[in-house]
Amino acid sequence: MIVCIPSRKRPDTKTWKLFADAGYEVYHFLEPQDFTDYDVPNKINIGENNKGLMYVRNFKLDWLKKNGHKWAWFADDDITSFGIYNGRTVKKDASILKTIEDAAAKLPFEIIGMNYCQHAWHEKKAWSVNRKFPDVCALLNVEKIKWHFKEKFPLKGDRDFALQCIKYGSGILRFNHIWFNCPNVGSNAGGLQEKYQKKEDEEAARMIVREWHPFITLKMNKGRIDMKADIKAVAAHYKKEIV
Repeated sequence: MIVCIPSRKRPDTKTWKLFADAGYEVYHFLEPQDFTDYDVPNKINIGENNKGLMYVRNFKLDWLKKNGHKWAWFADDDITSFGIYNGRTVKKDASILKTIEDAAAKLPFEIIGMNYCQHAWHEKKAWSVNRKFPDVCALLNVEKIKWHFKEKFPLKGDRDFALQCIKYGSGILRFNHIWFNCPNVGSNAGGLQEKYQKKEDEEAARMIVREWHPFITLKMNKGRIDMKADIKAVAAHYKKEIV
């Protein structure tokens, strides 16, 4: 199993070490303008600068298929730890992800995720189907995915892609008690911070509402315009399993 990490303007990223220490082969997908700044393993030049996150997502998908990979982890470059909630929050190394891989191999879902550390404790069910988004670190069943990330979305495109997995495939499986930890979105330098500072996430929320209305609506979140998704309703509409 390999791990694909896109990175932009974060040459000091250490996330790959979490995976490497657990025996994973990690590939970094970098823009030409950043390529020489990074001292990380397995650097892949994505060929274009400033084309956006969905561009690199699609580059990774196409690269994986071209190179015969059936499964791969898509991970952000600012993950700091992994763990599990089993009555208390317990930090683990990245080998905890093998639990997810073993289950996913027997199931039909195209995208399999986990939870944020701060939310794992209050989830009643250890896993859910077509109810929660798979953010930040997700296992993709590359072989089954016949669609792409929509590059018209500068932000929120991962949410759109997850909903496409429901529309065109079996959908989303999420392990609610296995967790990752990372900074709040847009709070650390590099990555997509500039877009969040310019409040481009608010227009992205409006765009995805137009794409998925009435299943997604607008809401206010800490003084910012954000989206609210009824994933269960999307699954019901496309007659997919909901657990």
